[in-house]
Amino acid sequence: MVKAALVVAMLGMLALPSLASAQYLIVLKNGRQIQVQSYREEGAMIKFSGLGGEIAIAKDQVQNIRRANESDAKGPGLVLERLPETPVTPVTQPPAPPQARAPSASSQDTPKQGAAEEEKAYREKIKDLNLRLKELRDRYSLITRGNQGDEPQFFTTEEAFKGHQEDLLSRLRDAQNRQQGLATGGAAGSPPLSLDPPPAYSPKQKELSDLRAQIGQLETERQRLLDEMKAKNFDTASLIVD
Repeated sequence: MVKAALVVAMLGMLALPSLASAQYLIVLKNGRQIQVQSYREEGAMIKFSGLGGEIAIAKDQVQNIRRANESDAKGPGLVLERLPETPVTPVTQPPAPPQARAPSASSQDTPKQGAAEEEKAYREKIKDLNLRLKELRDRYSLITRGNQGDEPQFFTTEEAFKGHQEDLLSRLRDAQNRQQGLATGGAAGSPPLSLDPPPAYSPKQKELSDLRAQIGQLETERQRLLDEMKAKNFDTASLIVD
């Protein structure tokens, strides 16, 4: 209370007779009027310049603040110098949400193009597998029959007859090794020490066993790709090779 009284007393002592340049009139609840060029609100205080510095008055002591004119000077007042304008932060409107665009013809075609490219990739893989299978089958036929191709022919040479025998023995060796849980073909080692060891492979029998294994792996991989294509409704009729 003492501090407030001192502020009011100082304002009364410094009252100036000319009020023409005042812009705002601060009316206190005790009836006193203070005319200022500008003011600002800071928390619970009203602040303005005067008396060589800044004066702060609690908002609960202020009755109202309004524009000043000559008819407002109903009591002792104080004309104070203008405060620097407080910069006002502009209120920015949030950007408008982007409007959904109708899908263009090119974007509608993208799924079809992607499916076409995927089908093409499948076809390239299967064509490569078919070429490798043909090469291995021709090599196998040349060793076991003395000729290439899928059509069976009579054995016309001694070499072709021996190749046929080696093929039969190679298949028998595979069955014997598998029965005892042993590796086959080129991966088979020396027969283990046992009461009934399987006979050893000859070099030609190992070669034929490995060729059959490679052909079987390629056929399994090709069938897997064909099944995937069928599940995706891709055309496989032209890719099936016996």
